[in-house]
Amino acid sequence: MAGQSSRMSEPRPLLTFASAIVGTIPTAVPGSTPFPPPPRTPSAERQGERVSPQFASLRDAISAQRVELAEVATTSDPELVVVFELAGAVEGFLRAVRDIDGLEFLADIAAEGVEPDDDFYVERQGVRTDELVPQSLYLLMTNAAAVDELISLFAQWQADPTIRFATGLAPLKRVFSYLRTLRRWGPEDRVIETGLLEQWREEVDVVGPNSFARVEIELWFRSNPAVRATAEQQVVDLVVASGGRHITSSTVDFIGYRAILADLPHSQVETVLRDGPQAIQLLANSSVMFVSPSRPMSFEVEENDGGELTSSGPLPSGQPRIALLDGLPISNHALLADRLVVDDPDDIGSLYEHRFQVHGTSMASLLIHGDLSAPGPPLTSPVYVRPVLQPHEFARAEITAPNGLFVDLIHRCFRRMLEGDGGNAATAPSVRIVNLSVGDPVRLFARHLSPLAKLLDWCAHQYNLVVIVSAGNYRGPVEVTSEHLLTGGEQAREEFARYNHERSMHRRMISPAEAVNALTIGATHEDSVIVDLPDSIVNLVGEGLPAGYSPVGFGFRRSVKPEILFPGGRQVHVRPPPGATGPLVIEPAPATATGPGLRAASPGTTGDLRSTSYSVGTSNAAALASRNASSVFDILESMRGMAGSHQFPDAQYDPVLTKALLVHAARWGSRSSELESLLGLTGSNKRRQLTQILGYGPVELDRIASGDRVRATILGAGSITEGGRHTYRYPLPPSLSRTTVWRRLTLTLAWLSPINTLSRKHRMARLWIVPPTDPLGVARTEADHNAVTNGTVQHEVLEGSSAVAFIEGDTMSIEVDCRVDAGRLESPVRYALVASIEVAEDIGVDIHSEVQSALQVAAQQRIRPS
Repeated sequence: MAGQSSRMSEPRPLLTFASAIVGTIPTAVPGSTPFPPPPRTPSAERQGERVSPQFASLRDAISAQRVELAEVATTSDPELVVVFELAGAVEGFLRAVRDIDGLEFLADIAAEGVEPDDDFYVERQGVRTDELVPQSLYLLMTNAAAVDELISLFAQWQADPTIRFATGLAPLKRVFSYLRTLRRWGPEDRVIETGLLEQWREEVDVVGPNSFARVEIELWFRSNPAVRATAEQQVVDLVVASGGRHITSSTVDFIGYRAILADLPHSQVETVLRDGPQAIQLLANSSVMFVSPSRPMSFEVEENDGGELTSSGPLPSGQPRIALLDGLPISNHALLADRLVVDDPDDIGSLYEHRFQVHGTSMASLLIHGDLSAPGPPLTSPVYVRPVLQPHEFARAEITAPNGLFVDLIHRCFRRMLEGDGGNAATAPSVRIVNLSVGDPVRLFARHLSPLAKLLDWCAHQYNLVVIVSAGNYRGPVEVTSEHLLTGGEQAREEFARYNHERSMHRRMISPAEAVNALTIGATHEDSVIVDLPDSIVNLVGEGLPAGYSPVGFGFRRSVKPEILFPGGRQVHVRPPPGATGPLVIEPAPATATGPGLRAASPGTTGDLRSTSYSVGTSNAAALASRNASSVFDILESMRGMAGSHQFPDAQYDPVLTKALLVHAARWGSRSSELESLLGLTGSNKRRQLTQILGYGPVELDRIASGDRVRATILGAGSITEGGRHTYRYPLPPSLSRTTVWRRLTLTLAWLSPINTLSRKHRMARLWIVPPTDPLGVARTEADHNAVTNGTVQHEVLEGSSAVAFIEGDTMSIEVDCRVDAGRLESPVRYALVASIEVAEDIGVDIHSEVQSALQVAAQQRIRPS
């Protein structure tokens, strides 16, 4: 496969760092203060002119609500959700709110920067710039008394900006200074990023007058359980009063999730499309945060018979290490028999016919054997399977349960598997890797984390797991704007690449791929099938490049997502017939009995228990990633059992070590220059654009968890607290001193962060390394350095050939630092660090041996009696 390097050296074992030197972060170190300078703000007097009318509007809105409530003879105190739009961010806002009766902090939501104006702008070295002004949205539930208190405090500040507020309220002075807009959370806010209106517009022409539109109604998560229950009942009553139906509800406290699944009558849809979101009571209700269409994730059941295969290799033993949350596999298939532990508490199996058990069977096969066109040894432990798909009632497809909330189902899966439920013991407490290739097709990642992503982030940290998710798929038709696209030649590939690049905003990741703690997997256009494509088929992507169906773009807070790429299979297209006229459209070709694609077990067209088929997708790539993650666990466990491994990290660090080692084997290689040429990328923004497309790059399988003669890989792990610095020493190979030999330094830091669901930062623990450049004479290449520290994996590739002088015994310091992004760390954060020095293959030195010997000498010196 193109994802593997051509390196010929025999693999060498991983090496381990000595214990880290534990200290604290010095003040003003690089990376500790990444925020831009605070914006310039208007005077208190000017703020009074701008903001006082907005406070008055809030007071009027509550008065109007009081009148409405009086008309229905209720004594409830009116409430509304207020949005504070600030030019910047204010630490301590949450604490200040707690000291005002009637205010409840609901959320801190990320917002795009806004154009500067005469009131708010960014200044650098005394000069006004054209930079976008950073913006934060703080949302609070408020009543009349709280609004009056805010108005009073604002008036006091306006009269005297130096006034000393009561203890705890001081941050409000900064809030008043930065306040751009004060408004209600309105009907437009509840639908603008959920895709509700777009979905309804698409369906309105085909939906009958007596039909319903299914929606997920996400409520503001109130701190008081009684208030939450009352709010939910009010919203359910609104649904029923409109002629709708309440299907189910769910609450997941630790991620602040409370949602209702409901059917709205078509009349409500027509009203909204005709008169706007404010026209129905549901979208005007203060308890409602978002309303999104509920459309089950669907996998089409395709028939292509790739022939028969039977299993080979030893059967697994022990307890499951990988959990597959997917469709129901054919557990007695020859390739899967005695290799699965199926847990089906919802009796989904009773709904399936054999021929519909496609996706789960394929994923299980890829996990266990890899691509059957080039299979590897089977997994050494069984795979735990929890079905979360079911067959569609009418179509040939597998879907998520239409009558349930998917967040609730996945929450129950994790809890049952790792904690137990209903008084029963955990069904698979040995699981360390969770594979999820099922998402929400309506939730394309924009700025806000989906509830499912928040859930995966919490579970990954809480249960200490490697959570692997697929990025999603895009397989729509291509509109042909040039005859070159019909040829399949080099110019066709260039035009297809540019076609996709121009539409990258429409190829965003699908929820929950934006999860911060998860490892998100994209796909490369490659497989192991050797087949001559017929003239009716055109191949528009170069071998090993990112697949045309694989999503692109940054993740939450512009982090690198998807982080890594694995083979997903080659998606080819059907060439329009000769003589076709009018606007031409090239459709993706269906999978065939000979490929291309990844080959896996399947029901087949005849139901034979040895059948296989071909498919493409990021689901395939995620399955291969999970399979390789399990292999890394095997390597770590075997190394821990070796003699003299007293320095090897404890097993509790295996998940973060696995996460780091997978990413450490990724690199762009020649793909970056190939994409530069195809897309015509130039200028200073080139690396950023390549990062959006490639992430950290395809994983080179023969570089996972190993070194070789010219590459020494050292790993370490630990737990770090806020303000902590852990320093590791990497021995410098003496043979590189004073030479101009090309060398590469690769550093990968991975961790699992607790989350703060009230903060737009979400990630509580921010860890980072500042790559040392001087000791080896190297400089950063590959991924954009502004993006690599925004997630929970920092991967740096540095290269150079400058002559630098050092002597035997010299080391290079690598420092892991930890700060808090949001909230307070209750316990140390687990992390892993992997570092490699590599030189060209044709150099006549043994870098691995040099580094290994230096580590052994250092270890002997540490234990030598004084």
